[in-house]
Amino acid sequence: MRIHQMHSGFIPGDAISNHILEIDTRLRAWGFETAIYARYIAPEMADRARPDHEYLPYLHATEDLLIYHYGIYSPAVRYFQATKGRRVLIYHNITPARYFRGWDREQELLCAVGRRTLGSLTDCDLALGDSEFNRQELLAAGFDADRSGVLPIFLTQARFESLPLNRPLLDRLRAGNKVNILTVGRIAPNKALEDVIRIFAVYHRAINPNSRLLLVGSRYLPRYNAALDALVADLGLEEAVTFTGLVSDTDLKTYYRAADLYLHASRHEGFCVPLLEGMYFGLPILARNAGAVPETLGRAGVLFNRLGYEQVAEMAHLLISDPDLRAQVVARQRERLQDFAPARVENRLRGVLAELGLLAQDWK
Repeated sequence: MRIHQMHSGFIPGDAISNHILEIDTRLRAWGFETAIYARYIAPEMADRARPDHEYLPYLHATEDLLIYHYGIYSPAVRYFQATKGRRVLIYHNITPARYFRGWDREQELLCAVGRRTLGSLTDCDLALGDSEFNRQELLAAGFDADRSGVLPIFLTQARFESLPLNRPLLDRLRAGNKVNILTVGRIAPNKALEDVIRIFAVYHRAINPNSRLLLVGSRYLPRYNAALDALVADLGLEEAVTFTGLVSDTDLKTYYRAADLYLHASRHEGFCVPLLEGMYFGLPILARNAGAVPETLGRAGVLFNRLGYEQVAEMAHLLISDPDLRAQVVARQRERLQDFAPARVENRLRGVLAELGLLAQDWK
Protein backbone atom coordinates (compact mmCIF):
# COMPACT_ATOMS: atom_id res chain seq x y z
CA MET A 1 0.00 0.00 0.00
CA ARG A 2 1.00 3.62 -0.50
CA ILE A 3 0.34 6.86 1.34
CA HIS A 4 -0.28 9.82 -0.94
CA GLN A 5 -0.41 13.49 0.09
CA MET A 6 -2.00 16.17 -2.06
CA HIS A 7 -2.24 19.96 -1.90
CA SER A 8 -3.08 22.76 -4.32
CA GLY A 9 0.46 24.15 -4.33
CA PHE A 10 3.91 22.97 -3.29
CA ILE A 11 6.06 26.00 -2.58
CA PRO A 12 9.34 26.52 -0.70
CA GLY A 13 8.89 28.24 2.65
CA ASP A 14 5.12 27.66 2.66
CA ALA A 15 3.89 26.36 6.04
CA ILE A 16 1.61 23.70 4.54
CA SER A 17 4.31 22.52 2.11
CA ASN A 18 6.77 22.25 5.01
CA HIS A 19 4.17 20.30 6.99
CA ILE A 20 3.67 17.89 4.08
CA LEU A 21 7.43 17.30 3.87
CA GLU A 22 7.66 16.64 7.60
CA ILE A 23 4.84 14.09 7.40
CA ASP A 24 6.43 12.48 4.34
CA THR A 25 9.80 12.17 6.09
CA ARG A 26 8.23 10.28 8.99
CA LEU A 27 6.09 8.05 6.80
CA ARG A 28 9.16 7.00 4.84
CA ALA A 29 11.10 6.37 8.04
CA TRP A 30 8.26 4.10 9.18
CA GLY A 31 8.56 2.07 5.99
CA PHE A 32 5.69 3.40 3.89
CA GLU A 33 5.88 4.05 0.17
CA THR A 34 4.84 7.68 -0.31
CA ALA A 35 4.18 10.32 -2.94
CA ILE A 36 3.33 14.03 -2.91
CA TYR A 37 1.09 15.67 -5.53
CA ALA A 38 0.14 19.28 -6.26
CA ARG A 39 -1.54 21.32 -8.98
CA TYR A 40 1.24 23.91 -8.85
CA ILE A 41 4.79 22.87 -8.05
CA ALA A 42 7.48 25.52 -7.67
CA PRO A 43 10.55 24.74 -9.81
CA GLU A 44 12.70 24.37 -6.68
CA MET A 45 10.36 21.62 -5.41
CA ALA A 46 10.05 19.63 -8.65
CA ASP A 47 12.12 16.74 -7.31
CA ARG A 48 9.81 16.27 -4.30
CA ALA A 49 6.34 16.30 -5.87
CA ARG A 50 4.37 15.17 -8.91
CA PRO A 51 1.61 16.93 -10.88
CA ASP A 52 -1.72 16.04 -9.31
CA HIS A 53 -3.01 14.28 -12.46
CA GLU A 54 -0.37 11.58 -11.89
CA TYR A 55 -2.47 10.41 -8.96
CA LEU A 56 -5.16 9.13 -11.36
CA PRO A 57 -3.84 5.52 -11.57
CA TYR A 58 -4.32 5.20 -7.79
CA LEU A 59 -7.98 6.27 -7.60
CA HIS A 60 -9.14 2.67 -7.22
CA ALA A 61 -6.29 1.42 -5.04
CA THR A 62 -8.48 0.44 -2.09
CA GLU A 63 -5.58 -0.31 0.27
CA ASP A 64 -3.93 3.09 -0.26
CA LEU A 65 -4.38 6.22 1.84
CA LEU A 66 -4.82 9.73 0.43
CA ILE A 67 -4.12 12.64 2.78
CA TYR A 68 -5.61 15.79 1.26
CA HIS A 69 -4.42 19.15 2.64
CA TYR A 70 -7.23 21.65 2.18
CA GLY A 71 -6.43 25.35 2.44
CA ILE A 72 -7.91 26.82 -0.75
CA TYR A 73 -10.21 25.54 -3.47
CA SER A 74 -8.58 23.46 -6.19
CA PRO A 75 -10.15 21.26 -8.88
CA ALA A 76 -8.02 18.48 -7.36
CA VAL A 77 -10.72 18.00 -4.71
CA ARG A 78 -12.37 15.75 -7.26
CA TYR A 79 -9.52 13.27 -6.78
CA PHE A 80 -10.27 13.20 -3.07
CA GLN A 81 -13.97 12.74 -3.71
CA ALA A 82 -13.38 9.92 -6.25
CA THR A 83 -10.76 7.99 -4.29
CA LYS A 84 -11.85 4.45 -3.37
CA GLY A 85 -9.15 3.92 -0.76
CA ARG A 86 -8.85 5.43 2.69
CA ARG A 87 -9.10 9.21 2.87
CA VAL A 88 -7.96 11.75 5.44
CA LEU A 89 -8.71 15.44 5.12
CA ILE A 90 -6.38 17.89 6.88
CA TYR A 91 -8.05 21.28 7.05
CA HIS A 92 -5.72 24.28 7.22
CA ASN A 93 -8.56 26.82 7.03
CA ILE A 94 -9.86 28.88 4.15
CA THR A 95 -10.01 32.64 4.67
CA PRO A 96 -13.64 33.86 4.56
CA ALA A 97 -14.29 35.39 1.14
CA ARG A 98 -15.51 38.69 2.60
CA TYR A 99 -11.94 39.71 3.39
CA PHE A 100 -11.08 39.80 -0.32
CA ARG A 101 -14.27 41.58 -1.43
CA GLY A 102 -13.32 44.73 -3.28
CA TRP A 103 -9.66 43.76 -3.33
CA ASP A 104 -9.39 40.71 -5.58
CA ARG A 105 -12.32 39.00 -7.28
CA GLU A 106 -10.40 35.79 -8.07
CA GLN A 107 -9.30 35.26 -4.46
CA GLU A 108 -12.80 36.08 -3.24
CA LEU A 109 -14.29 33.41 -5.51
CA LEU A 110 -11.65 30.80 -4.66
CA CYS A 111 -12.31 31.28 -0.96
CA ALA A 112 -16.09 31.28 -1.39
CA VAL A 113 -16.07 28.12 -3.50
CA GLY A 114 -13.54 26.52 -1.17
CA ARG A 115 -15.73 27.01 1.86
CA ARG A 116 -18.86 25.83 0.01
CA THR A 117 -17.01 22.74 -1.20
CA LEU A 118 -15.89 21.82 2.31
CA GLY A 119 -19.34 20.41 3.09
CA SER A 120 -19.05 17.97 0.18
CA LEU A 121 -15.91 16.35 1.61
CA THR A 122 -17.48 14.97 4.80
CA ASP A 123 -17.56 11.36 3.60
CA CYS A 124 -13.99 10.52 4.61
CA ASP A 125 -12.35 8.21 7.10
CA LEU A 126 -10.95 11.00 9.24
CA ALA A 127 -11.01 14.82 9.20
CA LEU A 128 -8.30 16.72 11.03
CA GLY A 129 -7.85 20.39 11.75
CA ASP A 130 -4.37 21.70 12.39
CA SER A 131 -5.98 23.52 15.33
CA GLU A 132 -9.09 23.03 17.44
CA PHE A 133 -10.37 26.25 15.86
CA ASN A 134 -10.20 24.53 12.46
CA ARG A 135 -11.71 21.31 13.80
CA GLN A 136 -14.70 23.32 14.97
CA GLU A 137 -15.10 24.72 11.46
CA LEU A 138 -15.11 21.14 10.17
CA LEU A 139 -17.91 20.22 12.59
CA ALA A 140 -19.88 23.31 11.54
CA ALA A 141 -19.53 22.15 7.92
CA GLY A 142 -21.08 18.78 8.77
CA PHE A 143 -18.15 16.50 9.57
CA ASP A 144 -18.67 13.75 12.14
CA ALA A 145 -17.17 14.71 15.51
CA ASP A 146 -16.29 11.06 16.19
CA ARG A 147 -14.18 10.95 13.05
CA SER A 148 -12.39 14.25 13.63
CA GLY A 149 -9.33 15.40 15.50
CA VAL A 150 -6.39 17.80 15.63
CA LEU A 151 -2.95 17.34 14.09
CA PRO A 152 -0.89 20.49 14.71
CA ILE A 153 1.54 21.75 12.12
CA PHE A 154 5.02 20.29 12.46
CA LEU A 155 7.48 22.91 13.63
CA THR A 156 10.23 23.43 11.08
CA GLN A 157 12.06 26.16 12.97
CA ALA A 158 15.03 23.81 13.34
CA ARG A 159 15.73 24.44 9.66
CA PHE A 160 16.89 27.91 10.70
CA GLU A 161 19.65 26.48 12.89
CA SER A 162 21.86 25.43 9.99
CA LEU A 163 21.31 28.63 8.03
CA PRO A 164 23.72 31.56 8.19
CA LEU A 165 22.56 35.09 8.88
CA ASN A 166 22.66 37.66 6.10
CA ARG A 167 25.30 39.78 7.82
CA PRO A 168 25.07 42.87 5.57
CA LEU A 169 21.28 42.89 6.05
CA LEU A 170 21.62 42.39 9.81
CA ASP A 171 24.11 45.25 10.04
CA ARG A 172 21.75 47.56 8.12
CA LEU A 173 18.80 46.67 10.32
CA ARG A 174 20.72 47.18 13.55
CA ALA A 175 22.51 50.35 12.45
CA GLY A 176 21.80 53.34 14.67
CA ASN A 177 20.16 51.14 17.34
CA LYS A 178 16.81 51.35 15.59
CA VAL A 179 13.89 49.48 17.12
CA ASN A 180 12.55 46.98 14.58
CA ILE A 181 8.92 45.89 14.79
CA LEU A 182 8.17 42.83 12.67
CA THR A 183 5.16 41.22 11.00
CA VAL A 184 5.50 38.09 8.83
CA GLY A 185 2.96 36.62 6.41
CA ARG A 186 1.16 37.15 3.14
CA ILE A 187 0.20 40.77 2.51
CA ALA A 188 -3.53 40.06 2.51
CA PRO A 189 -6.63 41.89 3.80
CA ASN A 190 -7.46 39.41 6.56
CA LYS A 191 -4.06 40.21 8.08
CA ALA A 192 -5.28 43.80 8.75
CA LEU A 193 -1.89 45.29 7.93
CA GLU A 194 -3.46 48.73 7.81
CA ASP A 195 -3.94 48.36 11.58
CA VAL A 196 -0.32 47.26 12.03
CA ILE A 197 0.78 50.38 10.14
CA ARG A 198 -1.46 52.69 12.19
CA ILE A 199 -0.26 51.18 15.48
CA PHE A 200 3.30 51.67 14.31
CA ALA A 201 2.54 55.26 13.27
CA VAL A 202 1.51 56.08 16.86
CA TYR A 203 4.59 54.33 18.27
CA HIS A 204 6.92 56.03 15.77
CA ARG A 205 5.52 59.54 16.26
CA ALA A 206 4.64 59.61 19.94
CA ILE A 207 7.06 57.15 21.54
CA ASN A 208 10.17 56.35 19.50
CA PRO A 209 10.98 58.00 16.16
CA ASN A 210 14.12 55.84 15.92
CA SER A 211 12.04 52.85 14.84
CA ARG A 212 11.18 50.84 11.76
CA LEU A 213 8.30 48.56 10.73
CA LEU A 214 9.24 45.45 8.73
CA LEU A 215 6.44 43.75 6.79
CA VAL A 216 7.83 40.46 5.48
CA GLY A 217 5.74 38.46 3.03
CA SER A 218 4.57 38.08 -0.54
CA ARG A 219 2.63 40.94 -2.12
CA TYR A 220 0.20 39.42 -4.60
CA LEU A 221 -2.88 41.68 -4.45
CA PRO A 222 -2.30 44.89 -6.46
CA ARG A 223 -5.29 46.84 -5.08
CA TYR A 224 -4.51 46.02 -1.47
CA ASN A 225 -0.82 46.76 -2.04
CA ALA A 226 -1.69 50.16 -3.51
CA ALA A 227 -3.97 50.98 -0.57
CA LEU A 228 -1.24 50.10 1.94
CA ASP A 229 1.34 52.11 0.01
CA ALA A 230 -1.04 55.08 -0.03
CA LEU A 231 -1.61 54.76 3.73
CA VAL A 232 2.14 54.73 4.39
CA ALA A 233 2.53 57.84 2.23
CA ASP A 234 -0.41 59.65 3.88
CA LEU A 235 1.15 58.99 7.29
CA GLY A 236 4.55 60.17 6.11
CA LEU A 237 6.17 56.86 6.95
CA GLU A 238 7.92 56.07 3.66
CA GLU A 239 11.33 56.03 5.35
CA ALA A 240 10.16 53.99 8.34
CA VAL A 241 8.06 51.21 6.79
CA THR A 242 9.61 48.45 4.67
CA PHE A 243 7.73 45.90 2.58
CA THR A 244 10.29 43.19 1.88
CA GLY A 245 8.26 40.91 -0.38
CA LEU A 246 8.91 37.18 -0.25
CA VAL A 247 12.36 36.46 1.23
CA SER A 248 14.69 33.49 1.52
CA ASP A 249 14.88 31.48 4.75
CA THR A 250 18.30 33.04 5.40
CA ASP A 251 16.86 36.54 5.16
CA LEU A 252 13.78 35.55 7.17
CA LYS A 253 16.05 34.33 9.96
CA THR A 254 17.92 37.63 9.78
CA TYR A 255 14.72 39.70 10.06
CA TYR A 256 13.66 37.69 13.12
CA ARG A 257 17.11 38.12 14.70
CA ALA A 258 17.06 41.87 14.09
CA ALA A 259 13.53 42.40 15.45
CA ASP A 260 12.58 43.71 18.88
CA LEU A 261 8.87 42.86 18.79
CA TYR A 262 6.47 40.72 16.77
CA LEU A 263 3.23 42.63 16.10
CA HIS A 264 0.20 40.78 14.73
CA ALA A 265 -3.20 42.33 14.02
CA SER A 266 -4.81 39.67 11.80
CA ARG A 267 -8.58 39.32 12.00
CA HIS A 268 -8.67 35.70 10.83
CA GLU A 269 -6.11 32.90 11.30
CA GLY A 270 -6.53 29.14 11.30
CA PHE A 271 -3.20 28.50 13.06
CA CYS A 272 -0.51 31.16 12.32
CA VAL A 273 2.95 29.61 12.08
CA PRO A 274 4.80 32.98 12.32
CA LEU A 275 3.68 33.21 15.95
CA LEU A 276 5.65 30.05 16.67
CA GLU A 277 8.60 31.40 14.71
CA GLY A 278 8.47 34.55 16.82
CA MET A 279 8.52 32.40 19.97
CA TYR A 280 11.45 30.40 18.62
CA PHE A 281 13.49 33.56 18.06
CA GLY A 282 12.66 34.95 21.50
CA LEU A 283 10.54 37.89 20.36
CA PRO A 284 7.75 39.12 22.62
CA ILE A 285 4.48 38.78 20.73
CA LEU A 286 1.69 41.34 20.73
CA ALA A 287 -1.33 40.03 18.83
CA ARG A 288 -5.01 40.63 18.18
CA ASN A 289 -7.31 38.20 19.97
CA ALA A 290 -8.94 36.75 16.84
CA GLY A 291 -9.35 33.42 15.06
CA ALA A 292 -6.99 30.69 16.20
CA VAL A 293 -4.42 33.16 17.58
CA PRO A 294 -5.38 32.75 21.28
CA GLU A 295 -5.32 28.96 20.85
CA THR A 296 -1.88 29.02 19.22
CA LEU A 297 -0.46 31.34 21.87
CA GLY A 298 -2.11 29.57 24.79
CA ARG A 299 -1.19 31.57 27.90
CA ALA A 300 1.83 33.07 26.12
CA GLY A 301 2.31 36.41 24.38
CA VAL A 302 0.10 39.45 24.94
CA LEU A 303 -3.34 39.73 23.33
CA PHE A 304 -5.33 42.86 22.62
CA ASN A 305 -9.09 42.89 21.99
CA ARG A 306 -10.41 46.36 21.21
CA LEU A 307 -8.14 48.24 18.87
CA GLY A 308 -7.10 51.49 20.46
CA TYR A 309 -3.97 52.39 18.52
CA GLU A 310 -2.52 54.47 21.36
CA GLN A 311 -3.00 51.73 23.96
CA VAL A 312 -1.58 49.01 21.71
CA ALA A 313 1.39 51.21 20.81
CA GLU A 314 2.04 51.80 24.52
CA MET A 315 1.89 48.08 25.18
CA ALA A 316 4.38 47.57 22.34
CA HIS A 317 6.67 50.09 24.01
CA LEU A 318 6.50 48.27 27.33
CA LEU A 319 7.30 44.92 25.73
CA ILE A 320 10.29 46.47 23.96
CA SER A 321 11.66 48.62 26.79
CA ASP A 322 10.77 46.91 30.09
CA PRO A 323 13.37 44.12 30.55
CA ASP A 324 11.47 42.35 33.34
CA LEU A 325 8.17 42.28 31.46
CA ARG A 326 9.93 41.24 28.27
CA ALA A 327 11.75 38.39 30.01
CA GLN A 328 8.52 37.17 31.63
CA VAL A 329 6.63 37.14 28.32
CA VAL A 330 9.46 35.46 26.40
CA ALA A 331 9.86 32.77 29.09
CA ARG A 332 6.17 31.90 28.94
CA GLN A 333 6.34 31.77 25.15
CA ARG A 334 9.30 29.40 25.35
CA GLU A 335 7.24 27.10 27.57
CA ARG A 336 4.32 27.24 25.15
CA LEU A 337 6.57 26.35 22.22
CA GLN A 338 7.29 23.00 23.86
CA ASP A 339 3.62 22.04 23.37
CA PHE A 340 4.33 21.99 19.63
CA ALA A 341 7.53 19.95 19.87
CA PRO A 342 7.94 17.71 16.79
CA ALA A 343 7.99 14.57 18.94
CA ARG A 344 4.50 15.39 20.24
CA VAL A 345 3.10 15.99 16.76
CA GLU A 346 4.83 12.82 15.57
CA ASN A 347 3.05 10.84 18.29
CA ARG A 348 -0.26 12.29 17.16
CA LEU A 349 0.50 11.35 13.54
CA ARG A 350 1.26 7.82 14.72
CA GLY A 351 -2.11 7.81 16.47
CA VAL A 352 -3.86 8.90 13.27
CA LEU A 353 -2.32 5.98 11.39
CA ALA A 354 -3.34 3.65 14.21
CA GLU A 355 -6.95 4.86 13.98
CA LEU A 356 -6.87 3.88 10.32
CA GLY A 357 -5.47 0.45 11.12
CA LEU A 358 -2.12 1.20 9.52
CA LEU A 359 0.05 1.29 12.64
CA ALA A 360 -0.18 -0.10 16.14
CA GLN A 361 -0.57 2.55 18.85
CA ASP A 362 2.54 1.26 20.63
CA TRP A 363 4.65 1.08 17.44
CA LYS A 364 8.16 2.46 17.91
